[in-house]
Amino acid sequence: MSANACSHQLTEKRGARSASCGVQLGMVYISTSSVQVRTLTVSFIALLLVCNAAAQESTPAQPYHDTDAYKIYSLLLPQEESYGFAEDALMIEEHTHSVDIFGACLSQADADRFKGAIAGYNRIYKKKWQLQPEFQIAKPYRIVGAKVISALPDHPQGAVSYVSMSPVGFNRGKTQAIVFVESSCGGLCGRWRFHFLEKVHRKWRETSVATCVGAS
Repeated sequence: MSANACSHQLTEKRGARSASCGVQLGMVYISTSSVQVRTLTVSFIALLLVCNAAAQESTPAQPYHDTDAYKIYSLLLPQEESYGFAEDALMIEEHTHSVDIFGACLSQADADRFKGAIAGYNRIYKKKWQLQPEFQIAKPYRIVGAKVISALPDHPQGAVSYVSMSPVGFNRGKTQAIVFVESSCGGLCGRWRFHFLEKVHRKWRETSVATCVGAS
């Protein structure tokens, strides 16, 4: 698919609606100690999402079973905007998203630090995975397909908020992990970023890594 075709689809596909306003916004580079603006645009990340989704359409999804992956999802989901907005049940998109790690804007030091997890992520992120009801979160949730997502109205936020995620990339020893999470909360409301985690004393925790964040 050409870049022009993908760009055109940004205005057509509901799944990219939170990214369509990114032409005006840009990327935010964050760390625990400072916030810096980078010139990478949200529209470029959105373009990657649409093109990767188009490439996956004809590929049958494989059931995604990984105990550590669902522990990580369950750790991160309560932090998402959509989790807070969802009134009755959080909607989780059933198929994983395929997002290149380039969108994380990692420094060389962090890329070296998570070299193994990046390699693990690159091995699986392009495959199409079907998420299973293995999340351990306090709020009720529903796993929904693309047709449900595309038919959602822009509001109210409590009824239209959903989360999309990539598969989780691990290093060989499963002590480090990387995952992409996108939170959509109706209309142009949304946020997306990569998360980096380490296992400490047999428990996963998010670690401090400066990374690009998309928000609208």
